[in-house]
Amino acid sequence: MKKIVGLLAAAAVLATSVFAADVSAKVRVGGNIFSMDATKANKDGNEANTFSLLNADTVSHTYDAPFATLSTSTDNAGGTVKFVGDENGIKAGDVQVWFKPLDVLKIQAGSHDIAMNKETIDWTEHHGEQAYGTYGYSLGFAQDAISANVAFGTGDNGWFFQDAIGKYYTDKEPATSFINDLFVNFAYGADFGTISAFFRYRGKSWDGTAEAAKGDPSKLAFNPAQLNFGAAYKNTIDSLTFFVNLIASTKTAPAGDEEKAYWKYNDKNGNAYAPFGFGVDAFVQYSADALTVKGFVKYDTADFSHLNAKGDADLVDNGDNTLVEVLARVDYKLDNGIGLYAYFKDANLLTKKVQGTDTDPTSVFISTIKLGATGNVGIATWETWLQLDTGKQGAKDKKYNKVNVSMPCYIQVAF
Repeated sequence: MKKIVGLLAAAAVLATSVFAADVSAKVRVGGNIFSMDATKANKDGNEANTFSLLNADTVSHTYDAPFATLSTSTDNAGGTVKFVGDENGIKAGDVQVWFKPLDVLKIQAGSHDIAMNKETIDWTEHHGEQAYGTYGYSLGFAQDAISANVAFGTGDNGWFFQDAIGKYYTDKEPATSFINDLFVNFAYGADFGTISAFFRYRGKSWDGTAEAAKGDPSKLAFNPAQLNFGAAYKNTIDSLTFFVNLIASTKTAPAGDEEKAYWKYNDKNGNAYAPFGFGVDAFVQYSADALTVKGFVKYDTADFSHLNAKGDADLVDNGDNTLVEVLARVDYKLDNGIGLYAYFKDANLLTKKVQGTDTDPTSVFISTIKLGATGNVGIATWETWLQLDTGKQGAKDKKYNKVNVSMPCYIQVAF
């Protein structure tokens, strides 16, 4: 028996030395200590306010804050699985595997999060995340100060070529295939900072599933092809870090009378055209001892030739066409390991009103303010914050001011 145990132990040591890998896991559970939704109607007085106490949150496990993450890697291969959640419970979400046939070459399959530069306040999708959430395959090259990626987006259960089997066709558009998603980026780092560039082409795709369900594929319209491209610069000088992303986009309008009616960018004569949009991301971070200050601004104009509902040129048009988002955060670390922070976000400074329907009013929180604390106990980290969300809720016959006060929290264990 001892001999068998000894052989098993030797085999385990040998396997560990040959197949050594770093394996890590992270589990996160959150909720609200309390939450109160207080809505005052300008005409009708008090709406039905809601209040909850000590509830677990099962629907906020997103890509950025998954319920659990499993990851393993060696020097030349690895993989990650993120578990997210919705109203139906926890399920496997993003999956990513990769290997390196050469030290400078990386092949990856699954979810991708390729970015030029990314703000570190919310880590949410902005212009710098051109391949954020893309599912497909990529080939990456990295040596010294140079890196590059070529990614082929397929989508879940899809192909790099959209409708590769020619599922639908019309007299105007024969059964064919369109490029689904192609992404290429390049970066070079030196003493003067890091410069990067990218372009992304998303091909024309079928639309009009409602018409297809009625058994008339000839009424199918097309989503137009879109090209995004841009350049960026990032640098760190002493305690100051900053970057700027410059992004442009074009959309190719489909042809034909039916497609013109579908295409929302038309001139007064009903002629479809190819709009041109432009965006800028700017981020700055300054650290001094226990203090860290971060700021981020996103500017985005979807179309410089935008027409409002009256058919007049209106670049802003209630913030539907032009968006200005602002993020700010201040952190201060205490000697006992606890950190304090203040946070502010305005989703769009240009929004004047929020429109909805009579039966189901649209509720949008425009501004969010947080005052919070973070800390850790061993392998566990925790965070809780007091949060104020303010904004507007609109319908044809009612206008509301939204106010939500809550105290979210979460505990996370990593091992």
